[in-house]
Amino acid sequence: MARPVKSKTKKKGITSILSLNVLGGLGKLLFLGLPYVFSLLVIGVLFGTVIAYAINSPTFDLKEVEILNAGVLAPEQAFKFCELRKGENLITLDLVGVQQVIKRRHPEFKEVRVRRVLPSRIEVLLKRRTPVAQIAFSRYVQVDKDLVILPGSSSVPFKNLTTLEGAPIPRAGLAVGVTIEDLITKNALKLTDIIKRSNILRKHTLTQIDIGDPKNISFTVDSSIEIRIGNGHFSERLKILDQTLKTVELDSKKIRYIDLRFDDVVIGPR
Repeated sequence: MARPVKSKTKKKGITSILSLNVLGGLGKLLFLGLPYVFSLLVIGVLFGTVIAYAINSPTFDLKEVEILNAGVLAPEQAFKFCELRKGENLITLDLVGVQQVIKRRHPEFKEVRVRRVLPSRIEVLLKRRTPVAQIAFSRYVQVDKDLVILPGSSSVPFKNLTTLEGAPIPRAGLAVGVTIEDLITKNALKLTDIIKRSNILRKHTLTQIDIGDPKNISFTVDSSIEIRIGNGHFSERLKILDQTLKTVELDSKKIRYIDLRFDDVVIGPR
């Protein structure tokens, strides 16, 4: 018995109906989406018009540079400080580039922030590096906690700054902004910080740390009493010093040195 043959005409009819439904749905979506597309086009045109106006209008020409935390600068000096010129467009100005220029020319500033103040001003906020010690080379140079060399040097020690004595001259020289990478110098600065934060010396002053002999580091209190601490175990030896100073007064007229390098503390009299 022969099988019935499916109608090709019926298949074509179903396909046509599906196609019409799909096209109808797409048409409906397109019709509903037209207002949104038109709105986006209008917004884009308006935005482009505003940008074009801002770029070409003299309203947004740079007229003033304000430098904060750098002392009083004349207008010409402020522009030179940032390597900027009057009349540059404030909208297209590269603020990151200005920041990098200032950091490169003025490494004494740890942080530099630059912002636009519309319509015609740039504001630069600076944070200076703070000197925490001085290093005795051919002259005394100040350094911050990152061992960055700061502006200004002196043939005599700066007041109220601990001196690091015996540090090697960095390969990069002693120019402002150079970072000292010597490990012994870094350890000496850490020792300075530990001593000051611990308040071991109480009312006395840490005058100097001598790292000329890395195996026999010592520091000086009140410019006259030498504390010999060796080349390591600083925290432990400072604890011993702390215990010692609870029973022994740091009197420069009586004590010449205190040696912490041995099992028993050695106190050298005057």
